[in-house]
Amino acid sequence: MNEIPQPRILIVEDEEIVAADLSSQLQRLNYQPLGPATTGAQALALAEELRPDLVLMDILLKGPMDGITAAQEIRARCHIPAVFITANAESPTLERAKLAEPFGYLLKPFESRTLRATIEMAISKHRSEATLRASEERYRLLVEDSPDAIGIFQEEKIVFINAAGAKLLGVPAPAELLGRQIEDFILPEDYAAAMSRLRRRLAGEPGLHPAEVRCRRQDATLRPVELSAAPITFAGQPAVQFIARDLTERKRLEELAWQAQKMQAIGHLAGGVAHEFNNILATVVMSLDLLKLQTADPDSCGLLDGIGTASRRATTLVRQLLAFSRQSLIQRQHLDLAAVVIGKRQMLNQLLGEHIRLEFRGRSASCWVNADPGSLEQVLLNLCLNARDAMPDGGVLSIELAGVVVSAELAATHPEVHPGDFVCWSITDTGSGIRPEIISQVFDPFFTTKDVGQGTGLGLATVRGLIEQQHGWVEVESRVGHGSTFRVFLPAVAPPPEPATGPRAELVRGEGTILLVEDEPVLRSVGEQMLSRIGYTVLTAADGVEALAVWAEHRAQIDLLYTDVVMPGEFDGIQLAQRILADKPGLKVILTSGYSLEVLGLGEDLANAIIYLPKPSPLATLTQVIKDCLSPA
Repeated sequence: MNEIPQPRILIVEDEEIVAADLSSQLQRLNYQPLGPATTGAQALALAEELRPDLVLMDILLKGPMDGITAAQEIRARCHIPAVFITANAESPTLERAKLAEPFGYLLKPFESRTLRATIEMAISKHRSEATLRASEERYRLLVEDSPDAIGIFQEEKIVFINAAGAKLLGVPAPAELLGRQIEDFILPEDYAAAMSRLRRRLAGEPGLHPAEVRCRRQDATLRPVELSAAPITFAGQPAVQFIARDLTERKRLEELAWQAQKMQAIGHLAGGVAHEFNNILATVVMSLDLLKLQTADPDSCGLLDGIGTASRRATTLVRQLLAFSRQSLIQRQHLDLAAVVIGKRQMLNQLLGEHIRLEFRGRSASCWVNADPGSLEQVLLNLCLNARDAMPDGGVLSIELAGVVVSAELAATHPEVHPGDFVCWSITDTGSGIRPEIISQVFDPFFTTKDVGQGTGLGLATVRGLIEQQHGWVEVESRVGHGSTFRVFLPAVAPPPEPATGPRAELVRGEGTILLVEDEPVLRSVGEQMLSRIGYTVLTAADGVEALAVWAEHRAQIDLLYTDVVMPGEFDGIQLAQRILADKPGLKVILTSGYSLEVLGLGEDLANAIIYLPKPSPLATLTQVIKDCLSPA
């Protein structure tokens, strides 16, 4: 069993006989005497070194530091209580001794039982004060360091509030809020409802959740706040303690989540629409190619070429829809950026309106980049729309292209950029400009200065994302009242060689048997005619079940499976390919779809065993791919 340690008591007494008698009495009372110290300075040194539980301090000590001063220093530095010993009960001495806040007095001479009672009361009082200090410290840490506003009000006036409360209300210091009415900081229409809930809460009504109110800050701005309150006693009087949690960040995250869900839903819709358009366009493109094979008249071929150009534009639009819904790959190709911009001039003039003049300031010697054309067109559209909105009363929109050399120092400021040649694509407006305090936020998703319902805040975020996918970056420069300039930097590439001119290329012919699986009747019919015309034997099926039946009958003759991915029925084109490849490993398989390979989610084994062709593919591309598949290795 552990013994209770003896209280350690430091004796401070400059008379040797008195000090020895005190030590003897303390030992008989089961205390551990320390010292003695004969001066105030010695007492302070021993107290700091030994850390006793109590100091028995003679008031009158020799030297520059008397007992009262020594007790004050010991209490301040070590938090050790003192009991004064004195033979002088004069009022001035005792009045001065109060400054040291002693835990008791012993008037010489005194009996052992008086000594014991005084020591026990002093130690007990000290322990109680230490417990209270610890409790107050915990409360201070909880309240003062809380991220929530915590306060107390009596008669609807603030009598206490922490630093978080002052910050929430936009006031420099909590003291400036004391005595202010709670009503000053809550919107009137919210205040009445909140006080009604509070009165019901004080009356003991259970099940009341925190109220949500709009808090009015010192600068008149509003913050959504979750407010809860409970009755307490403060300074002996009834009071209410409240906790207010700023909901601004939570509301912002909820709005972002809602916007993300909305955009995801729109993306799914766009992806579905794009997929259906791809089937229609595939029919149009393949039919055009088939008509070209059957038409020798130059005028008719010219008309077909015009339809083909329109079809390719529609294909680009569909690809943009798929890119928006994250269901397509970035398809980079060598592009003349000046040609991309000039090709959109008419569309931009209609988009900007008559009150905005469009200027194109020429081009550098080389404006060739390796990028996705749909992405660049979307960047151009978004930046021009942004500029138009900044010039509601009209102005000038200038587009300029220039070649620049990026140094190693500049590249170091953009981790994804390497030194070298770039094309700088500048779009400048004469609009209202961007305030300096928000210019760093303009590329953040969902950030917008427009009113609710007039913008999603995705335009510039999309621009940055698309350009970073092309290994470039975007910069912005703006002055309020003088307009803005967005500079897009893209890696420059060498121009491609001039295409050879000559007669219309002949389609690649071949031989073999192809199993064509397509659920669209018109597309299936056109595909069958095209492939048959260039030499292939074609077996057709409308879905996976029908395809397996054809496969079972003609397994030995079939050289290639050409199937759409998305089909109705028990299984899709991917599952069909897996079943047939399991039956005949090594069979050549071409999958086609309006969706990208990543979205289709092919397993690694299947991805290595098949060839993927996006819808729609030109006949020349399709025939060349089939020829390569069926040619001997």
